[in-house]
Amino acid sequence: MDVAKLGQRQLFLMKWENLEGRILKRFEQSQNVSEVIEYLVAVLVRSALCSRAISETLQALIRELFLTSEPSDTLRRYAPYFEKYCEKSEWKTIIKRLFRNEADYLACTKEARGYKTYLIKKGTLDIRQENHAYIVESFFEDMNGKRHKLTIREVDPNKAAPVVTKLLQILTTLTIFETNGVRKFVKFINYEGSGKIITTAYDTRLEEVEESAQEPSAEKASNETKTGASSKKNGNLNQLANERKQATTPQDKTNVTPTPATAASKQKPNAKNPSASPKKTDPAYLHYGKTTEQIEEAREERWLERQKNKILGRKKRKKK
Repeated sequence: MDVAKLGQRQLFLMKWENLEGRILKRFEQSQNVSEVIEYLVAVLVRSALCSRAISETLQALIRELFLTSEPSDTLRRYAPYFEKYCEKSEWKTIIKRLFRNEADYLACTKEARGYKTYLIKKGTLDIRQENHAYIVESFFEDMNGKRHKLTIREVDPNKAAPVVTKLLQILTTLTIFETNGVRKFVKFINYEGSGKIITTAYDTRLEEVEESAQEPSAEKASNETKTGASSKKNGNLNQLANERKQATTPQDKTNVTPTPATAASKQKPNAKNPSASPKKTDPAYLHYGKTTEQIEEAREERWLERQKNKILGRKKRKKK
């Protein structure tokens, strides 16, 4: 996978470990020494503002580039910034490789030598406070005079204004920052350093963890709902059976002895309820020794069973 060019967001806002990996991969794919050297200059500015040393991996890359790469104007222009990362013997070899003589060295590195001391100056203000996050918001003009904002986080608030200003002005010498072919950061305008306390915060990733933890509970609740619905359905069936039984049971079984004629006469026609329609006299009690009441109760039980099966969605068994 190709690694895209690094812009201001990557060089000044990306985590240090990730940024280091991106620079190494970009160089591995592009082999563009001048581009990577300018990336490293931007990293030096950021590390100076944040009072943070660059990694040994990047230091090794610096020595490799200056000791083995083909000499170029970019290497000559920015060489003084990287002297501290080389051994004395290595630095002498680099000077001989890049410059014809001392006069050539002084002429090519005049600008960089003027900024070099600010890269190593320590903070002197002693205004840092605990639990504060410090940033620098700076503004530049591009080649067309348009303003651009650059934000650098986790800076050292103890850096004095002249030091911060000189460090930011180093960025105006770089060509890697551009938009649609127009160089940004051509002219430094101003900057503001501020500190703030983080009082409240919200992270959506914590919400995702909570939702995943609640999934088993939601599944349990769903099962309980299904169980409750089943119980409610059975309760409805029992209520229907009781109402049916009360509607068809005589009020006083001890004093009244129903006969086929009287049982038939008490039933009122009802087209909507087949069980309430008039029934013909059934002589079955003469053959089986059952009373009309017993026959009616048996029929009621069969009717309730059919209604129960209908509600539960059971299909009627086919006779073989």
